[in-house]
Amino acid sequence: MSPSQYSLSPLTDELSYRALPGVREYVVHSDAQIWSITSIAFLTLCAIFSYVMRDIVYMRWVTGCILAAWVWIKFNTVKEESILAVRNVGVQVKTTYLSGRSVSFFIERSRICDIIIHEAITMWQVKFYMAIITAKQDKMTVVFEHLLPPLNPTLITVYHGARSMIFSDTNP
Repeated sequence: MSPSQYSLSPLTDELSYRALPGVREYVVHSDAQIWSITSIAFLTLCAIFSYVMRDIVYMRWVTGCILAAWVWIKFNTVKEESILAVRNVGVQVKTTYLSGRSVSFFIERSRICDIIIHEAITMWQVKFYMAIITAKQDKMTVVFEHLLPPLNPTLITVYHGARSMIFSDTNP
């Protein structure tokens, strides 16, 4: 196989897909960026404010705290989330942040009871999410927890692909 066969293929604007024998990976992308027009405008306003209020000592502390909070928020913004399903082995769920940091965990096939698409109803909207129900655990593992992609076609495509790998269905 050539290296291009291992790369992600886009299915929709936000969903990419990779298939290898016995392995499927789905990646949901966010359009979040560290540097945007809003970010540059915010930093410029903070610099101007700091310069104008340079005689007031505590205003520099306030500006510094605001900038620190901005940096923390930016670097903890989710860039992409992925699910990697390996036939009869398990599932790896991974979250990557704008800072480059990533958090991943693995759920063994023997612990997976089911993979479901569920809905959360709030006062203003209905959100669909995909979750993995595991044995001997009180909480479900929510896949794409931060980005919450749309039901159709993203969640349905990922749902069918992950189930076909984990439960060895013949239908992809």
